[in-house]
Amino acid sequence: MASSKAPKKVNLLDHNSIKHTIDESVSEIVKSGGYVEDVRLSNVKMLIGTIIIVVALFSQFYKKKFPENRDLLIACIILYPLLKFWNI
Repeated sequence: MASSKAPKKVNLLDHNSIKHTIDESVSEIVKSGGYVEDVRLSNVKMLIGTIIIVVALFSQFYKKKFPENRDLLIACIILYPLLKFWNI
């Protein structure tokens, strides 16, 4: 199957450039096969990551100092790994 597109040039010494070019090429091939890109999982991961950041910021900048906010910190410490594990 001959392609009318010019081949993509890539720096063979740059691993990130090679990976990016391969990812783009595979995406183009799959989309040309009639498949639609599904980004729901990526969106869910970004939402969970945002929640993790909000929890961390909330626990960092809470108005009360350490002995008084102990329960909040314990809840954040428990919540953080659960969300992080779910974000894999």
